[in-house]
Amino acid sequence: MKFQRRVALLIVALLACTAVLLGACVPNEAPDDRKLVSLTPSEEEVIGPGSDFLAENEYITINDVVSVTPTNVAVFGQLTELAISEGVDSVRITGGVDISAHEKCSGSYFIISVDLPGHSAATFAANAMKGEEEIGEPLTFSAPYDATAEERLDGNSVSVGKDSRLYFTKYLSDYLGKELYTASQVSEIKSTVASTYKAYLSRAKGNQIAMIYVFLPDMTTLDPSVFHDDDAALKDPDLLTRYQQIVNAVGGTMATVVDMQTVLQAELDAGKDIYDLYRQTDSHPTEYTSFLMYREVMKHIAALDSDVTPYTLDDFDMESLEVLGGDLVSYRELDNELITETITLLKPKFSYIDGVKNIRVYNDTENGDYTYFTTVNSTDAFTAGVERVVVKSERTKLPNLLVYRDENAIGASLLLANSCDQTVLVRSGDFNISLTDAGQYRDKEEGKSIVDFIIVFVSESNMGTAFRVSD
Repeated sequence: MKFQRRVALLIVALLACTAVLLGACVPNEAPDDRKLVSLTPSEEEVIGPGSDFLAENEYITINDVVSVTPTNVAVFGQLTELAISEGVDSVRITGGVDISAHEKCSGSYFIISVDLPGHSAATFAANAMKGEEEIGEPLTFSAPYDATAEERLDGNSVSVGKDSRLYFTKYLSDYLGKELYTASQVSEIKSTVASTYKAYLSRAKGNQIAMIYVFLPDMTTLDPSVFHDDDAALKDPDLLTRYQQIVNAVGGTMATVVDMQTVLQAELDAGKDIYDLYRQTDSHPTEYTSFLMYREVMKHIAALDSDVTPYTLDDFDMESLEVLGGDLVSYRELDNELITETITLLKPKFSYIDGVKNIRVYNDTENGDYTYFTTVNSTDAFTAGVERVVVKSERTKLPNLLVYRDENAIGASLLLANSCDQTVLVRSGDFNISLTDAGQYRDKEEGKSIVDFIIVFVSESNMGTAFRVSD
């Protein structure tokens, strides 16, 4: 009896031990390498799911680490108020034996490109810097290794440049002249533009007309300092870019060329900042640059039509607006509510005609969103103002326009439409000039057989689309 009792007790004890051992062996959830952080050398904390940051100390917050490729990450963080008050202007990230990246902040945030030392997660230290002086203790954080990370396949890959700046990856190829036309292709482009203009002139039957090409360079063409030094050093100064090839080719025809690189460089030389001309977190130009594009086109229109009165800057009020981070932030998968920018709107003192009012609607709501919208159905679905539309002002003494454009010319093209009689805004991205369209929207009351002006806006990044050639 005692023996049976002992056996029973032994079995119970064994079961209890087994339960304890099994409990100890139950695997924890897979750890997130980015969550374990060292706030200071003497204090550690595990940041749980749902936190708004990965690591922080009194000077720096690491908000996110985004895999760009399997062995490269973009580190996004912010400076604290204490850091800003003490003059912190940059952040240095170090790790491993030879990894060190020191970049300036953009206001209160920083975005830094860092290579992983191998094919696994890695630990880094971030230091707040005032010039070359370290401020405070280093902040330790982990960066993940993602074997599936890759550049976007839609052409909208975004790279992290110097000093917390972003740019479309394809801009580097444009700058280095990697995407060039052959001599025969340049000749083909020149011949196509010349023959189109000749046909346009023939149909005008003696009336004054003009075909005006407006070329807008990439932001990085004007300010290559966004590129890291190693990348910028690859440029051959004797090699033309595709932008220069096109400007020279079209300039060799009877078509009128507006080279915005020359116009914008003059603005920089006069003291403007690059971000007065281009958005900082977005790939599009500012409203000021849109106005400059409009102004340059109107110079040529007014030279041939004395009834036209171009708007000047005095016709606008300038208003600052803080907005969400733009497409560069979104495409890089960063938080556009934390990475914001302040833009300057040009609010007209004049009234837009109804056709423009339907497109140019500011959506500057509480969330800071801002763009051009047009209603496309009764369910309040919206689309950017890039669709084909005919705008009529019923001011028959003014000229008629046929405008080809990309998304960087929405603002300029709407100002043109407000300044003339009838304007056909072709769907954004369609650069196939149709003389049938040009004839359909002519000024019939004055007996004209074709529109007065054909305007073509092309950005540097869209030149391959606008000027297609045979292989």
